[in-house]
Amino acid sequence: MVTDFEDRLRQIREAKHRESEQQKQHDSAVTLERQAELASRFDRREQVEKAIATYGDKFMALVPTFTRQKSFFEGMYKIEVHSDEMFVADSGKVVKHFSRVTFLIDTQSTDGRIVVRTKKTSRNRDLESSSYVVEPGEESLEGFKRFAEDQYIEFAGAYFSGSTPVAQPR
Repeated sequence: MVTDFEDRLRQIREAKHRESEQQKQHDSAVTLERQAELASRFDRREQVEKAIATYGDKFMALVPTFTRQKSFFEGMYKIEVHSDEMFVADSGKVVKHFSRVTFLIDTQSTDGRIVVRTKKTSRNRDLESSSYVVEPGEESLEGFKRFAEDQYIEFAGAYFSGSTPVAQPR
């Protein structure tokens, strides 16, 4: 014979079990949503990186003294195309010129956006920095591709029209 006390204990246990199951389902749904967002963000970051690499490869094909380096800088993923060039000036003195196009990719945004900042230096002269926010969605990626292309074009314009005398690299 089941007493009223035992029946109430069973009801409490069943209610807690239902709450626990509902919480597990909710947590599972939240985890799946976060994983989907993370996968989407990684895909976008890879597409951003691919666009940067595509234009960087085309630039480096024209100027083989440049190399690409990937690393991290202040918590951001960094892709840099750079060159240290040594020239002999008319005076016979060795002159070193540093040139770079740096893309800093910040994926830390909580709303799924990726912020890309560029830093450009042409023969020791800093150029204007720029940034682009890659929003979720294909049109934003297309916009970023144009942005990346423009950054390389702007850099090439400054690099090839620089006031540095043309001399043979050492």
